[in-house]
Amino acid sequence: ANCKGCVNLDEYNFYKIVPRFEVVLVKFDVAFPYGKKHDTFISIAEEIVDNNNVILAQVGIKDYGEKDNLEFSKKFGLLSKDDLPALKLFVQGEDEPFTYDKNLPWNDENIKKFVREHTNVYLGLAGCLEAFDKLAIKFVSSNDKEAVLKEAEKAAKALSSEREQNIANTYTKFMKKVIEIGASFVGQEERRLNKIIKEGKVNDKKKEQLTHRLNILKSFVTQKGKTEL
Repeated sequence: ANCKGCVNLDEYNFYKIVPRFEVVLVKFDVAFPYGKKHDTFISIAEEIVDNNNVILAQVGIKDYGEKDNLEFSKKFGLLSKDDLPALKLFVQGEDEPFTYDKNLPWNDENIKKFVREHTNVYLGLAGCLEAFDKLAIKFVSSNDKEAVLKEAEKAAKALSSEREQNIANTYTKFMKKVIEIGASFVGQEERRLNKIIKEGKVNDKKKEQLTHRLNILKSFVTQKGKTEL
């Protein structure tokens, strides 16, 4: 199936290709995949096509005809169609791949988080900036939030791209609101933005902008799911 930026693997080239790369996210699926999970995988592949630190690949499996890759997939615990699709993360230095929890929703956020948790690779959500995601995390855990805000404002002014400056300004606005209102701001703003998006009264461009703001908000949430003061 067409997947821009993906590498198609099979039992013959798998071990010639995967070990050469630091991080490879492989989707094992039926030979002709379709549906929301496949669409999500395609979307991520296209989004990170310029990222040299990770590649996305897919293995197509047939349980009919010549049964391509059927026996090969069993090496990874995939015994039937009920186990598909499955995501396996191959990381150099690790003896076994990491397996994406099949009970988790297949979405952009969860899959990127899965990669981040097991590697040093940064995969940001749409509309986010790596440096400012890190500043947001630093801001959340810092006892001197004003100092981190000033650091973020200085970094924003140093950006040459107007687009990136606009994104960076969203981070600093959120920081100011957290300082002004408190930890509750993040949850309140998240609920407000979600409500606007779900009501469907905005055009596609505005919906994308609001989704990007939601993605930025996620950087202000700790591992425990709370914004700290």
